[in-house]
Amino acid sequence: MLSLKNLWRRKTRTILTTAGIALGVAAVVILSAFGEGMARGFGHAGTSESSDLLVSQRDAIMLVVGSIDAEVGDQLIQLRGIKSVSGTVVGILQLPDSPYFLVTGEEPRSFAMAHYRLVEGRTLNAKREIMLGRQSAENLKKRIGERFRIGDISYRVVGIYETGASFEDNGAVIGLDDAQRAFDKRGQVSFFRVALRDLHEREAIKEQIETRWPDLAVLRSGEPGAQEEVLQMYRSLGWILGVFAILVGGLGMMNAMLMSVFERTREIGVLRAMGWRRRRVVLMIIGEALLLSLIGGLLGLGAGVALLGLSRSSPAVSGFLSDTLSPEIALQALIIAMVLGLVGGGYPALRAAGLAPVEAMRAESGAAVAWGPITRVLSRLLRGATLRNLLRRPTRSLMTIAGVGVGVGFIVAINGIAGGTEHLITEMLSAGQADIIAQQAGASDMMFSSVEERDIDLVRLHPEVRSVSRMVLGSTNVPGLPFFIIYGLDPREEYLPRYRVYEGRTIQRPGEILLGRLAANSLEKNVGDTLRLSGASFTIVGISETGIGYEDSGGVIALRDAQRLFGKPRQVSFLSITVSDPGRAEAVAADLERRIPALLASPTNDLTSRIQDFATMDAIFGALIVLMLVVGGVVMMNVMLMSVFERTHEIGVLRAIGWSSGRVLRMIMAESVVLSILSAGAGVLIGIGLTWLLSLAPYYGDVLQPIYTTDVFVQVFFMAIGLGLIGGLLPAWRAVQLQPVEALHYE
Repeated sequence: MLSLKNLWRRKTRTILTTAGIALGVAAVVILSAFGEGMARGFGHAGTSESSDLLVSQRDAIMLVVGSIDAEVGDQLIQLRGIKSVSGTVVGILQLPDSPYFLVTGEEPRSFAMAHYRLVEGRTLNAKREIMLGRQSAENLKKRIGERFRIGDISYRVVGIYETGASFEDNGAVIGLDDAQRAFDKRGQVSFFRVALRDLHEREAIKEQIETRWPDLAVLRSGEPGAQEEVLQMYRSLGWILGVFAILVGGLGMMNAMLMSVFERTREIGVLRAMGWRRRRVVLMIIGEALLLSLIGGLLGLGAGVALLGLSRSSPAVSGFLSDTLSPEIALQALIIAMVLGLVGGGYPALRAAGLAPVEAMRAESGAAVAWGPITRVLSRLLRGATLRNLLRRPTRSLMTIAGVGVGVGFIVAINGIAGGTEHLITEMLSAGQADIIAQQAGASDMMFSSVEERDIDLVRLHPEVRSVSRMVLGSTNVPGLPFFIIYGLDPREEYLPRYRVYEGRTIQRPGEILLGRLAANSLEKNVGDTLRLSGASFTIVGISETGIGYEDSGGVIALRDAQRLFGKPRQVSFLSITVSDPGRAEAVAADLERRIPALLASPTNDLTSRIQDFATMDAIFGALIVLMLVVGGVVMMNVMLMSVFERTHEIGVLRAIGWSSGRVLRMIMAESVVLSILSAGAGVLIGIGLTWLLSLAPYYGDVLQPIYTTDVFVQVFFMAIGLGLIGGLLPAWRAVQLQPVEALHYE
């Protein structure tokens, strides 16, 4: 096969190009498996083979964060047609090796236990017993009969189960009463599983439940509900991130194919002179590109599957990954690779087809493609020899800048988004004036933080604390706003005045809501209208604006209303604390943690570094940055290697007229570094452009406020220079090894 022979003639170029594509496809596999695993884990938590209906809190953003009075279960069982009702409590713990450890509380003798297929031991039948998922037992090295601690309580491992959902298999199951105590949900459940006597009555019973309890929603087990928008976001997020990685590799492949045509200009001319039609030349070039994409895609799939297997051995991430590589993800990754191959080979093929035989045969190997007046003007403006060398190959240089620039731009974008999010969260929780923010120690997610009122009283008694403002933070699903954030505040405390009311008034009593301007615009609500949240009705008494997207896209209700809505009786999510001497905030925070072990107290300038949400986000972003650097390094090495290949004759002439090996080495390395610096500049613009495009989206534009610091720009420029040095090392070494006579004979 001609295409395969042509690729084999340039083994190094083919290997590097294939590696770039393979890394991109592996990234799509890993990141898509991450998103699918999150979605499947949360979605699977509400399913059961033996339950016919699920009863959850209406409009809860996810099934597992809902809150319903346990007494409702006793009333449900009285309804005609219902055979059995089982309540479930879901909590997430932060363990040293696993920041998101799912613990489910079930009634030991209920039909819901059939969801957990035993692989060893027995099921629960007493208090302070625990069943571990197969994956968590392996990762944590726990066996039947050993002890497992949740908070201050020790449980005995009596069984090991498997459900097929990685999130659950990386977690644990305890008794319902134990879970209610462990997660401060006494008298509450997250949702109910319901078994019916006759499935034909399912719709009638569903309607009866929703009519009697307007704040509840009823779904068939596994049926999409209010949380489906969130689950779909998890699925799409990993796929979108992976596409960026494969795009960097795809641009590198396009560059390599372009160089393939350039360095084979004379060869193509000979083929045309021998009678090859343009169509045959086009098919040859595109065939090579598609073959590279296919090989890279298949290698990437294999690498992705291998990395998935290795990742499952880590307790920190195994719960987030889907158990198997779905055919849809594999097909998507291969299609993206093939499309990039088609596009990457398209322009080189068209250029090759447009070459006249005489013109092509007169060209030197690797002849430059001039861009007319633009190249001449830039050459005069940029006097340096290195820049002139890059401008002699403007297409190659621009393609390299684009390929590496996309990777650098992605790094700039995610750093900007992370910095902006951390700043907004700090401003939101501190009200712009607090010295210390306190939350539950060990909370794996801000939404799960619960601070007891008895601990709040102890904080108020501290001699250096001047004031304490309480906040309940929760999220619900409102049609048109999938993430409607609710802030529960006490109108008498210092936090509420930061909400600038420009229409109506602030909240004064239960049943009222102060709506953010962005939420009011999206929902087309005005002062005096009503808004239903999780089955409860609130009167809009005012519209506010703080300039923070998270707040302006949500609403403020009375603290007691929020506690009832999110199942936090006598609890709050956060404390906003001011001290008499702001300079002693760090010392006071440390003293509060010493006095109240259940509390995590952080000075506002050190807030996000101690919150688990941001530690997880930083770890994910760090892995993405490493991935982009690896792919970018392969692209840079590929391009510089092509530069040496196509200039072999030129390097031979330079060596023949007296250039030393060191001078040639410095020339190649200088070109590589300059190309990287130009790529970094382009990447900064690409990154800012990416976040600007995201800001145009209806929802993300409201909450996305990136912050770019000088440190980020300095880091990406040093990263780019590092890529240039690494990417130019092998090509420069090859150039130095060329003997003048050998190079002069090169065609």
